[in-house]
Amino acid sequence: LQELTRPDPNNRVSIGGSPADLQTLAHDVIRGDFGEVRRLATRQLVTSAEAARRTVLMLVADAPETPVQTAKCILYLFELGANPKAADANGDTAAHLAARRDHLRLLTLLSFDAKWLRNDDGATPLMEAARTGSWKCAKHLLHLLRLWRFNECIKHGNSKRSRLLGLKNREGRTASDLARLSGHSELASYIEREMRLVVDANGRISGLTAQEEADRQELQRLAELGNSAGLRRTATRDSCDLPNDWGRTALMWAAQNSSCGDEALWEQLVQLGDPTCATILAESCLHRAAKAGNSASASALLAAGASANAREDW
Repeated sequence: LQELTRPDPNNRVSIGGSPADLQTLAHDVIRGDFGEVRRLATRQLVTSAEAARRTVLMLVADAPETPVQTAKCILYLFELGANPKAADANGDTAAHLAARRDHLRLLTLLSFDAKWLRNDDGATPLMEAARTGSWKCAKHLLHLLRLWRFNECIKHGNSKRSRLLGLKNREGRTASDLARLSGHSELASYIEREMRLVVDANGRISGLTAQEEADRQELQRLAELGNSAGLRRTATRDSCDLPNDWGRTALMWAAQNSSCGDEALWEQLVQLGDPTCATILAESCLHRAAKAGNSASASALLAAGASANAREDW
């Protein structure tokens, strides 16, 4: 766990490159202009930083919203050598900056081990998302730890997951503490519920209260019936990512039902829920939408930040 969260001094980037070129390249990535990105980007530029030691990847992370085309541009930066673990003058990585801005698209594309590093204040990206009330990024980080490949449940049971969710900064505060202290009490309660869930050695999830399980089952029932109007009335930010024992959520049940192809429904669901959420075996909402031919769902999920390149475990 310490190896996962401890910053590496070698990841402090050196200042170099033209600040104007760095800003221009970052702007092109944020706009999703792949032609311009490919024309301007070089390995040297992508691995250099401006005065505050921020790389192009960090400058992009600090943008609040990006189009679908930006994902291709970000992946190209990685091909040229962009380091997702690089830290600026404050020890912040791209993940810290994205979490503060609720920039889900960029955070999703970072490697798992780049999402849990501490900055100079001892804060992880989850703590930053909690402090700033960044619901999308907070949910993404919380839900990653439902997956076998990340919680390593066969080896660790629920311990790795619970320890990561309960990490404290230099002031001794957890992510839920920071959310509550910053006035985001609903998010604090959400984090605490996720901490209450238990993943066993087989990866199965338990720990929902009777009411939470009833709410989850009702959303699943509506999704399986293709009752879009019922889903729109019933789904809430608190309930639509409630998992069954395999990690399946309301968005997944709706995505796999082509009858749930109402654009207004999906506009609401991706705002309330986590478009990047996946089962314990990494089958995402987008996987299910693609298999069902649910184009409205797939389009909404991609626009909201889901990755088209996410892989299942099987």
